[in-house]
Order: sequence, then structure tokens, then C-alpha cells
Amino acid sequence: MPWLLLLPLGLMLLLALWLILFPWSLWQRYHRGKATRRVWPWQVRLNLGLLWVGLVVFLLLSAVFQIWWPHQLSQAVLGLGAGIGLGALGVATIRFEWREAGLFHTPNPWLVLLLTLLVAGRILLGLVQIFQQGLAWSRDQVLAGDLHAGLTGLAGLLLGYALASTWGVHRRLRRLRR
Repeated sequence: MPWLLLLPLGLMLLLALWLILFPWSLWQRYHRGKATRRVWPWQVRLNLGLLWVGLVVFLLLSAVFQIWWPHQLSQAVLGLGAGIGLGALGVATIRFEWREAGLFHTPNPWLVLLLTLLVAGRILLGLVQIFQQGLAWSRDQVLAGDLHAGLTGLAGLLLGYALASTWGVHRRLRRLRR
């Protein structure tokens, strides 16, 4: 019998730990996201190649999941478009500087804050949707609508932002090498 109590207690402990660490992890995401970093050309090339692979996989999976969720591909493409626009804005506002050690860049802290808040908002919205779905199941109801609405769009936005900003840094590196 005492072993059966350990499972709910362990789950409650994990939930409490997550509630404590979630704000800290958001702060770390923002703090590290706006930090000045050195630009390593091989890392930029590798990141760009892997982002292209990720983009192809993301679009293929969105097309396949279109079978079950009717607007999956359109959400993915809209999110990608918004992310590419934000990434272009981010590249235009990145501060580059030469130091003795090499090229460094500092991202726009407002864009980093915006993306961090978008991720946090989507996580909280997902928790609300899980709670609503649980209430509906307890009453033997099925919620109408798309419970994952926006999740694919946000994934596309983040992927598009990363792709556009990495592409911009790559282009800047190529220009500086000439």
C-alpha cells in the first residue's frame, strides 16, 4: 500500500518542481537569447543545413497530417511566413562587432522577449486546453474545434525565424569574407 502512495506523491512533486522551474527556464531562455555570442562560420553552415532539413521534414509532416487536421499545412506555411518576416527583422537589427577573437553578434532583445513570451503563452494555452479537454471527458463530452490550433503555426514561426536569422548571419559572413 505505501508504494501506491509514492506514484501520486511523485507526480505532485514533479508538478511542483515544474511550476518552480518554469519561470526560471523562461528567464534563462530570454537571458541567453539576448547574450552576445561569437559567430563561428562552421556552426552557422551546419545550423543552416540542419534547418533546411528540418524545414523539409516539417512541411512533409504537415502535408501528411493534413489528413487528420484540415488546416495543418496552411498553419505551417503561415507560421513560416511570419517567422521569416520576424527573422528578417531580427537580422536587420542584429548588432555585429569585430573583436580580437573574431566576429560577435548581439540579437535584438525585444525580439528575443517576444519569442520567449510566445513560447510561454503557447505552453500555458496548451495547459488550459488539456484542462478543458479533461473536464469535457469527465462529462462524457467531446470538445469541438481544433485543440492544437496555433501549435503548428508557432512551430513554423520559430523555424522560420531561426532559418531567416541564420541565413542572414550566413550572408553577412560571406560578405565580410570578401
